[in-house]
Amino acid sequence: MIRCLQCPNPVNVNCTNILGRSAIQIAADNENVEIVELLLQQENVKIGDALLYAISEGVYKIVEMLINHPSITSEMLANGWAKSRLPGEESSDYSPDISPVILAAHCNQFEILQLLLTHGAIIDKPHPLSCTCPRCREGIHTDSLRYSLRRIHTYRALASPAWISLTSEDPILTAFKLSWELEHLAHRENEFKEIYLVLSNQCKKYSCDLLDLCRSTEEVIAVLNRRNESEYDDGEQNGEEDKLTLSRLKMALKYEQKQFVAHPNCQQLLTSIWYEGFPVWRRRNGFMKILLCCGLIACIPAISLYYLFCPRSKMGKLVRSPFMKFIYHSASFGCFLLLLVLASTRTEGSERSRQNIRGPPPSLVEWLIFFWVTGMVWAECKQLWEEGLKAYVRQWWNWLDFIMLSFYLATFSLKAVAFFQIHSDMYGSRVMERHHWPDNDPTLIAEGVFAVANVFSFARIIYLFQTNPHLGPLQISLGCMIIDIAKFLFIFFLILTSFACGLNQLYWYADYMEENCQMKGENGTSPSGSCYQNSEPFMTIDSSYTSLLWSLFGVIPIKEISSRRDQAFTKWVGHALLGAYMIMAMTVMINMLIAMMSRSFQDIEDHADREWKFARSKLWMSYFDEGSTLPPPFNLIISPKSIYYFCRGIKNLLLMCFRRSSRLCGVKSLDGAVIKPEDKSVSYIGDVAQDKEVMKRLVSRYIHQAKKQLRQDGVNEDDLLEIKQDISSLRYELREDRKRETARNTGQIDSIKRDIIRSLSGSQMLGPVTPSSASPPLMADHRMAVRSVDDVTEDHDIRERLLVPSLALSNHDIDLIRKEVMIGVQKELKTFLKELQTHNAMVGQIVHHPPHVIPPHPQPGIRLHPSIPPTVPDVASDLYQTHLFTQL
Repeated sequence: MIRCLQCPNPVNVNCTNILGRSAIQIAADNENVEIVELLLQQENVKIGDALLYAISEGVYKIVEMLINHPSITSEMLANGWAKSRLPGEESSDYSPDISPVILAAHCNQFEILQLLLTHGAIIDKPHPLSCTCPRCREGIHTDSLRYSLRRIHTYRALASPAWISLTSEDPILTAFKLSWELEHLAHRENEFKEIYLVLSNQCKKYSCDLLDLCRSTEEVIAVLNRRNESEYDDGEQNGEEDKLTLSRLKMALKYEQKQFVAHPNCQQLLTSIWYEGFPVWRRRNGFMKILLCCGLIACIPAISLYYLFCPRSKMGKLVRSPFMKFIYHSASFGCFLLLLVLASTRTEGSERSRQNIRGPPPSLVEWLIFFWVTGMVWAECKQLWEEGLKAYVRQWWNWLDFIMLSFYLATFSLKAVAFFQIHSDMYGSRVMERHHWPDNDPTLIAEGVFAVANVFSFARIIYLFQTNPHLGPLQISLGCMIIDIAKFLFIFFLILTSFACGLNQLYWYADYMEENCQMKGENGTSPSGSCYQNSEPFMTIDSSYTSLLWSLFGVIPIKEISSRRDQAFTKWVGHALLGAYMIMAMTVMINMLIAMMSRSFQDIEDHADREWKFARSKLWMSYFDEGSTLPPPFNLIISPKSIYYFCRGIKNLLLMCFRRSSRLCGVKSLDGAVIKPEDKSVSYIGDVAQDKEVMKRLVSRYIHQAKKQLRQDGVNEDDLLEIKQDISSLRYELREDRKRETARNTGQIDSIKRDIIRSLSGSQMLGPVTPSSASPPLMADHRMAVRSVDDVTEDHDIRERLLVPSLALSNHDIDLIRKEVMIGVQKELKTFLKELQTHNAMVGQIVHHPPHVIPPHPQPGIRLHPSIPPTVPDVASDLYQTHLFTQL
C-alpha cells in the first residue's frame, strides 16, 4: 500500500468499492489502525462514515485519530454531522440522523463518548409533541417519518446508561424523569409504542443497577434521601437538616418506578424505619402480635392524652413512630366501622319509635359518628395542605376518602335541614306514616346517602390489606379488575342501548293500548283479559333498559313476551332480537369480561412481589412524615404543641412580609463567595457534597461493572470476524517470514551443490592417454558437461525454492534434498560418461594407428597412473555406484 501511495501516479484514496465504501472506511471497520494512520496522512482524504464505523467497533485509537483530523470539527460531532454530507451522498449502514455522539451513546462506549464530550459534542433534547415552533412544523411537513425517527434516535441516545452516567449530576433523578416521559410518549405516539416502552424500561433498569451497587446503609440513605438544591434551602429554612425525608424515594413513587421501590436495598431501609422502636416485632409469632396489638389499642385514650401534654418525651417519640401511627389509625377506623354497624342495626330501643318522625334529632351513635367524621375531615385537610393538590389527587385512595366523607357531610347537612324545616312548622306534620312522606323529604335522601357512604366506608378497609403479603396482591388485582370492568361497561352500554331502542321501537304501542283499555274500564267495560299488565317490558325506553339488564340474571320471565297477542312477524322479530341480545351479552360479553379479569389477575400474579412491595411502600410513606400523629377523633383536641406551631407560623409570616428580601439572599464577600446568615448552611453544603460523592462512586462502579460484563460476554459475530482478520494478518506475516527463511535455506543448498559440483569437477577422470590434439575436445566436452550439470542443478534449485515446506530445514529434509540432487546428477553423469567412452574408443583407434606420437600433457585435476591406463567402470555396475557415492 505504501508503494501504491508513493508511486509517481498515486491511486485515488477516496475511491469506493461496489458497496460505496472507501479504503479508510473499510480499514476502520476492520480495526486496522496502521492503514487508517497511513491514509490520514494523505491529502484530500475524506473520512465520511469511517468515524461511525470506528465508534461502532469501539476502537478508541482510531476514533481519536479521526477526531483530531483537521476536516472534523466539534459541530460535526453532533448536530452538524448530517449537514457535512454532500447532497447525493448516502450511507447504506447509518441514517443521516445518526451523529457520532448519538452512535457512541447507542453503543454505550464510555471512553469514546467521554472523548466526544471533551471535544464539545452535545445532544439536544427533542421538543414536545405539542410543540408548534417553525423547526418542528417544517420537520413534520417535510417528512413526518424522518421527524419521528430522529426523535427516536435522540431519545435512544438520551436513555443510554453511558450518556446519563457521563452527563448527569443526578443520574437516578434523570432516569426517573426520562422513563416517565417515554411512557407518556408511548401512549401518545402509538406507532412507536414498543420502542418507547423498551427505552423506558432501560431507564428503570439503570436506576435499579445504581441502587444495587450500594455497599452500605449510608450509601442507600444518601441515594434515597438526596434532595435538590431548592429542597436543601427549604430544609434549612424549616430547620430540618437532620431529618430523613426520603425525597428521592418519594420521586420514585411519583414516577411509578416500581422496580426501584421494590429493590431489596430500598425495602430494607423502609422496613428498618417502619419498625423503629419495635425491633422485636418481626421476631414474634402471630399470637403474640395479636396480644400486643390489643394491648396497644386498649391504651389509645391514655397514650393520646399523655402525648398531648408531653410530645417530646420517650413515649411521645414512640407514638410518633410510623408503626404506632398505623396501629392507632387502623384501630380508630375500626371503631368507626363498629359505630356504623351499630347505627345500621338499630340496637337502641328508641329507633322503632323514631321511624315515623320527620327530621329526628341525632342519637348518641350518630353524634359519635359525627365526631369521627369531623376528625377524618380535619386529617384530610392537613394532608392536602402538606402534600399539595397535585400529589393528593394522584392517589386513588384519597378519591375514595373524599367521596366517602362527602357523602357523610351531605348526610349531616340533610338531617340538619330536615330538623330545622320540621321545627319551623312550614313543611307539614312532624309525625307521619312513611308511605305518606314526600319523595323529596330531606330525611329520606339523607338515609339513602348515608347507606351509600357506609358501602364506601367498608370498602376502604381494603386499603389496609396492602400491609399483608397474602391479601396485598389480591387487593391490587381487584383494583386492576375494576378498571377492566369500567372498560367492559362502556362497550356493554352500547350493546344494551342498541337492543333497548330496537325492542322499544317494536313494542311501543303496548303502552297506548293499555291506556285505551283503562279508559274503557272506567267507562264501565271490564278490562280484564284484554289489557296488558303494568309490568309489561319494553313499553318504554326505561323499562327496556331495566328488562334487558335484569334478564342477564334471569329476573324477567320470557313467557311474558311469548304470551303477547302480537302478529306473527312482530313476535318472530322480537324473539330474534332478544335471542341475539342474550347471545351477545351472556355468551360473548360476559366471557370477554372474565378473560379480561383473568389477564389482569395473571399480570399482577406474575409480578406479585414487586406490585405488593410498591403498594406497601406507598402506604408506609404516608406514615413517615411528621404530623397527624393522633387518630380521629383525638386529633380534634388542641394541643400546646399546635398552639406553639401556630404562633411560630404567624411570626414567620410577619417576617416574610416585612423582610422578604433577606429571606434567601446572603451578603457577598470580596472574593465573590456567598455568606449565609446562619452557620448551619455549612452543614447543607457538606450534605450536598457528600451526596454527590456517593453518586460519583456509584457511577464509577457501574462503568467498571459494564466494562467487566462486556469482557465476559460470549463471542459474537463481530468477534469472530476480528479473529478471522487477525488470522489472515498472521498468515500474511508467516508467509513473509517463510519467504525470507526459504531464501536463506536456498543459499545454503546452493553452497552444498557448488561443493558437489566442485568435487565432481576435481574427481579422477579415467581414460587412456591421448595425444595432445585429442585433449582439447575432451576437456571441452568435460566443461560442457559440467555446465550442463550446473544448469540442471539450477533448475532443481528453482524447483526446490517452490517446494520447501517449512521455514527451517532439519537433517531429514537435507537428506531428502541430497538424494534428489544425487539422482539428478547421476542421470547427467551417465550421459556424460557414455559420451566419454565413445570418445575414448575413437581416441584408441587413433592411438593404434598414429601418424606420430605426441605425449599427452596432464590436465589439472586429473591423475594418471604411471603404469596402468585409467579405465572407467561400467555405468550399470556396482563399482560405479560405490565410486559415485564416494565422490559425493
